[in-house]
Order: sequence, then structure tokens, then C-alpha cells
Amino acid sequence: MCHLNTKIKALMLIDLHTHTKPRSWDSFITPDEMVDLAKQSGLDAVVFAEHDWAWEQEEIDILAKSHQFKVFRAMEINTEDGHILVFGLHEYRFGMHRSNELAQMVEAVNGLMIAAHPYRRQMPWKPEDREEYENAVLKALNNPAYQYVSGIEVLNGRGKIEENTFSLNIQNRMHLPATASSDTHQFDDKEQHMGRAATYFESDINNEEELIHALRSGRFWPLDLTKGELTSNSDYYDIPSDIEKRWGFLSEQRKQLTQS
Repeated sequence: MCHLNTKIKALMLIDLHTHTKPRSWDSFITPDEMVDLAKQSGLDAVVFAEHDWAWEQEEIDILAKSHQFKVFRAMEINTEDGHILVFGLHEYRFGMHRSNELAQMVEAVNGLMIAAHPYRRQMPWKPEDREEYENAVLKALNNPAYQYVSGIEVLNGRGKIEENTFSLNIQNRMHLPATASSDTHQFDDKEQHMGRAATYFESDINNEEELIHALRSGRFWPLDLTKGELTSNSDYYDIPSDIEKRWGFLSEQRKQLTQS
């Protein structure tokens, strides 16, 4: 269960990145099992972000109703520039593997994109080598896909501390909003990812349109629900008491960066 700062108003925790079978080829957990896990973990909603595939809204509605739990849909698209979580677009189309074309398709439906686990394909083999590490971060900052994303997944429930730290380094320099997700693919008593990471939202979210609006606002916060297994930065163990100030600072920094 989640034990967080109860002084912060209107708490909602959402896992923005999970995979179910058989829609995601590498998943070993059914949709019903995933929802049960999310409920048991103390979350308020879960997003099914299948690989290069989208759920029908009717299917999502039936599942949500049967469990009395909020379920949303997205896609995780495998592009030449890395994996991208896509919200608002509900079918795989030719050309999506190119991030610039994907961005055009998403914009056309008023959707948005989040960079998933950016440490993959980009983190150096020898992170202890400072020069190699810095060069890898600089290269990642120039990733063509990141000019189109509205946020970066900085805490991935399957990632190691050093991997999530790499993601945080990218996000801190780009001043983009940050998310956290479990990236659950299976149920395993020995190594369960569900409930390890989630994203806090300040308001109640009831449908996909409201979720996209909330993501576009930037007013959310990534949480390491293990309080130390995903990141050594304690800023992400709970909802900061000065979260309004942090949101304002991030927004201002982003404006300055885009204007420069």
C-alpha cells in the first residue's frame, strides 16, 4: 500500500506504463490480473500501454466496470530513437517507427508523447567512466524524439538506480516534466514491479481526455514507492510540500530553454 504526504490535496496515483498478454508479446500477465495488482498496490488507476498496439475503448470500459477501477489505454511505440509512450492515438500506422512522423500523427489527434525508460540504448556500458557517461548524456539530449515529447519517464519499476539516475540526468537538463511507472510485464512473487513506481496527479482523472490534459499541464510528480530501490534521490519518495513552487520553477526553466 502507498503511504504518502496526506497534507497534499486531491491525491491520485496512476501507473502510466504496463503491458498485458496477449496484446503485448512479452507480457505474462492478463488484464484482469494487472488490475487486481494495481488495486492491491494502492493505486487509483492503471494504463495499458501495449507494444505497437491499442485497446478498443469499449474493451477498456468493460474491464474498468467489472473491477470498479479506472483503466486507461495508450501505446508504447518502438521508434528508431527509442520507445515512446503515446496517448490519444489508438492504432498502429505505417511510419510510426520514425519519431518525426509519429509526432505528426499524435499531434493530428491532439495526443501527446512521453519518452519511456530513456536509459535503454543510450546509457554507456561503463557508467563509472565520467567522460563516457557525460558524452552519453549529451548524445541523449540530442535524441531527435525528445523535441516532441511532453515528458520523460525518469523512474521505471524495472530499472536499477543507476539506470533511473541516467534518465533523471536527461530530464533535469531538458527541464521536462517527469513521470514514474512500473512497466509491469508479469506477476512474480520474488520480483514484483507493480506498486514500485507511479505518477502523482493533483486532481481526479476520469477518462483519457482528462489524463491527456493533466499530462499536458505538467502538474504531476514521479514517485519511487519503494523509497530507495529505484532512486537515491529522496525528492521522489513522497510528494514535496513545496510542489507548487517546483512546478512553477520547472515551467519557467522550460520556457527559457525553448526561447533560447
